[in-house]
Amino acid sequence: MNRNSWSAIAATLAVVVVVGLGLHFLGGPGTQRLARADEVRVRALAQLAQHVWQNWHDSSTLPANLDKLPANAKQDPLTKQPFVYRAKSGSEYELCATFATDNHDREVQNPANPDAWLHPKGDYCFQMNAANAVPNSPYYYY
Repeated sequence: MNRNSWSAIAATLAVVVVVGLGLHFLGGPGTQRLARADEVRVRALAQLAQHVWQNWHDSSTLPANLDKLPANAKQDPLTKQPFVYRAKSGSEYELCATFATDNHDREVQNPANPDAWLHPKGDYCFQMNAANAVPNSPYYYY
């Protein structure tokens, strides 16, 4: 084999290694699709939290339930299953959903202001306080 053949083989191997490492660290297309679906869930939860926050600031009470909201505001936009809302004491409540991925390994954008919407895979409840502003999410812009 001549020098050009070796160069072509080396370049091909480099591309295969880079693609393999990319798939290893980022996951395949299916994993990315599930992560994007979870981002949609987080946006929907943030919007739901905004409704609860607004109710708190209008009446100084948490809604007992979410019956007054339209169906699409209180359900997972992908599975159409209702989110779980539980009023606790005072201004505290929780919002629960089922996630397809764990996003704890996602790079933190700002360590001084950590992402309040990090979640494990599976069922998870976010502990919220309507007296505070709805936490910002990297996926949701007010």
